[in-house]
Amino acid sequence: MYYLVLLLAGCLSLPCWASLTQLTKPELALMQSLYQQQDRPLSNTELNKHLLENQFLLATASQLNPELLVRQSSVGFDNDYHIRRLMVTLLTQQFPALQSIPKKQITAPIDRATLSKLLGTYPADGQYQAQQLTHWANIILLEMPRVTLSQLISSQSMQNRFRLHQGDIELLARLLNERTYYADLTAAAAPLLATNGLTLARLEALAKGELLRPPMLAFMGIKAQLHGERSTYLEQIRADISAADIQRYYKRHRDDFKYRHQLSALAVRFDSQDEAKHFYKQAQRTNPLAALKAAKRHNEFTGDNTAVLTAITRKHTHRWLTQLAFSSQPGKVTTPVRTPAGRWAVVYTEQPQYAYYPQDSETVRYQALESLTTQHAIAVYQSKFKQWQQQHGVKL
Repeated sequence: MYYLVLLLAGCLSLPCWASLTQLTKPELALMQSLYQQQDRPLSNTELNKHLLENQFLLATASQLNPELLVRQSSVGFDNDYHIRRLMVTLLTQQFPALQSIPKKQITAPIDRATLSKLLGTYPADGQYQAQQLTHWANIILLEMPRVTLSQLISSQSMQNRFRLHQGDIELLARLLNERTYYADLTAAAAPLLATNGLTLARLEALAKGELLRPPMLAFMGIKAQLHGERSTYLEQIRADISAADIQRYYKRHRDDFKYRHQLSALAVRFDSQDEAKHFYKQAQRTNPLAALKAAKRHNEFTGDNTAVLTAITRKHTHRWLTQLAFSSQPGKVTTPVRTPAGRWAVVYTEQPQYAYYPQDSETVRYQALESLTTQHAIAVYQSKFKQWQQQHGVKL
């Protein structure tokens, strides 16, 4: 099975990305303080595991999903942009003296026409050519810190890139001011960090680990991905689940595939909502079935005025009414529901009969694949994390 292959591959080729494998007491204390301010209390043991697991995820990303190390979305900002924002929050919260660092207001080094001409037309697919980036790398927008046009445009979201192509020099100036402020802030923070046994590089690595934790957990199948999407990594695990795996799953979880196959049901209709509501309240106070029969109304399931329970399956011609019946609670009337014809219906059911989805049904296959994919993904994840710990002497 593929997930076993992944386990074996992990033994032979562990992630080699330069992640942090040991954390210092000052780093743990700083991160503990930050998490408490964010109302995310963690014990010392939980915090240490959380932060080192983040570093494991970074190492795994370099092996399995290297694109994620640069940016999470082609239309969003790159990771360095987000890390700078995280670091500004971290540094100014932990060292209040840094809050006095001024935010300079420099003007754009080029005018609107020049910026628009340098960048040209925004590409339809949002992708730049290598020669464009090489050319822009020679155009220096800031000397200190050194920022080229290539660096700036590559770091931005699709919306900002488009605005820059239109010659938005106000945006350009703001982005350059942000880079200047970050350089000034980190320069002022350096001696404070050193005094406390900290370094900017290691804190940025911790910030990057926290930033990429959610998408990497989703990529590896430990948490659900947005819109139910699955990564290619997870699709490979899913594709290797065999018919025998599904058969074993079905035998262990057969009760999960039990469903109502047939019901005895009665549905009556009313011309107005008020009339239906009045009847509903009356039926709740008395015997529901007796109230339905006494109403002498049109029976939606039989198409006549016979107020008798009728055996129905999910294939009954009145699909919407059938769906309501099978989702209702036996022995109770439903609240009034508007019919496609503009009238109002109340449904009563009892005597449900049950059946099981067959093993070869699509329902069984889908549910089994979903569950088994998650189980196998967790097994691979736990094995890889353990191997990473052993390789680097990490003790949690």
